[in-house]
Amino acid sequence: MSNKKKNTDVQENNVAEIDVSEMEAAQDVVVIEEVVSKEVKQVVPAIDKHLLGYSLIVENGKALKLSPKTQNHVFYQIATQDDDESLHIRLSGNEGGGLHSKEWISVNAIIEVFDAMKDQPIKSTILKSVFKGGSTNNAAFLAAVLRSDEIGLLAQSEKSVFIHKLSADYEERKTTLLNLK
Repeated sequence: MSNKKKNTDVQENNVAEIDVSEMEAAQDVVVIEEVVSKEVKQVVPAIDKHLLGYSLIVENGKALKLSPKTQNHVFYQIATQDDDESLHIRLSGNEGGGLHSKEWISVNAIIEVFDAMKDQPIKSTILKSVFKGGSTNNAAFLAAVLRSDEIGLLAQSEKSVFIHKLSADYEERKTTLLNLK
């Protein structure tokens, strides 16, 4: 014998008749019965610690990397130091990988190195002396920036894509760069 109970209860279908005009009027009314609250936190943009003490002149500079095998870019910024108004440049990022230092480099220190190299081929490694950080990409990335159309202190040597020479209009470019202040 089975313990199952057969449902013999008949349920009534209680459908109320609704007046069409009442239904249309009810569609326009929205009743909110519970209060919804959400705590809103103020979003403060992150401050790049490298910008403290500097006033940006060029915020988003872009230069093609030296290798002919890539179309990736190195990004840089130019700023004046707030203390003494001296001009500085820094590598701010790059596409395609490669670590680098984000320290500010004195433009005067770079120019001192180049002024001593007149009429000589220049390897990127000569720029290691202007960095405190030791990333192996620093010098090549900075050389790419200094060869960019916007700065143009360096040009590609006839010997190799990785060897540089002072640009034909080096003195004019140097003056233009130093007058960015």
